[in-house]
Amino acid sequence: MFGSRQQQQRQGRQQLAVAARARDPDALDDDVNPEEVNKEPPSLFWRCFSALCYLVPWIDSISLGRHMYAKFRNLLLIYFAPGPMAKIYFGSQFAPLIIFFVMFLSIVKNTKLHHFVRFNCMQAIMLDIVVMLFHILRAYLPAELKWSIIGHYFDMFGWTCCMGTVLYAVFWTVRGYYADIPFVSESVYHQVQLSEYA
Repeated sequence: MFGSRQQQQRQGRQQLAVAARARDPDALDDDVNPEEVNKEPPSLFWRCFSALCYLVPWIDSISLGRHMYAKFRNLLLIYFAPGPMAKIYFGSQFAPLIIFFVMFLSIVKNTKLHHFVRFNCMQAIMLDIVVMLFHILRAYLPAELKWSIIGHYFDMFGWTCCMGTVLYAVFWTVRGYYADIPFVSESVYHQVQLSEYA
């Protein structure tokens, strides 16, 4: 009788172990509240996935730094890091638009994903918009300014701001913290919350 009881306990533990291995850790059960899941820290996979979203503003800000790469050769590592992804991103004139919609509709609006992932994806989109504003301002500068020393300094300032912000966000994202960027993060937080109700 005592031996059969131990055997039943072992079988119960084995069944629990098999059930624990077979369960998808990112899947939400019907009785689990999504707010409770979001209280847990993100896994290493989701942190790295969130950091990869920042490749979009990184790739867009590369062209602002051509004068920086000429002055500081060590910064060429930043230029070559997203190389294969840059070919895909600039492969077609519609690729940036398609990537924007894929990121926004499949990640930001997906409430099954961790809030950390959705927040960082939306923040990467907002940073990309800021980088595009630098490109637009540069395009509408008069030719006398665009090709003068003022244009060079404008490009270097834009590249330093954009790349510094992207690297700051990637650093804190990989560590598992929300990267707080003034003015941007607050609007990103509101946008992510609004996407839950849309």
